[in-house]
Amino acid sequence: MIEKGKIKIEETDDTPLVEFDIEKNILRIAGPSFPENAPDFYNPIIAEVCKIDPQSPGQLVIELEFSILSSASNKMVYEMLVKMEKIFYLGKSMVIKWIYEGFDEDMVEEGLGYKANLKIDFELVEK
Repeated sequence: MIEKGKIKIEETDDTPLVEFDIEKNILRIAGPSFPENAPDFYNPIIAEVCKIDPQSPGQLVIELEFSILSSASNKMVYEMLVKMEKIFYLGKSMVIKWIYEGFDEDMVEEGLGYKANLKIDFELVEK
């Protein structure tokens, strides 16, 4: 379900849970991300989250918790965050929480790569 200011997509075997609620200032993407066509999956999400008003109150919390992240999904997630960074520069407070399993060195490295390339506040959170 995607509607103005809200997204709710249930997790499947190859696509993550996506929850977005602009009134609650939360975007959460969690689970496996290796859809057959990553742009088809992520483009509607990117289109909706990029409608955020930079002057809206509160801090947007972006929680990213991937168990698997394909290279195509990685590209789409990065594209989304770069677009959201523009909203950040226009005044919207936001923080990215990259949540990972302690043993998952690949996800730590992915998170560190994002952190190095984005100016949005970025936290690596071990669960």
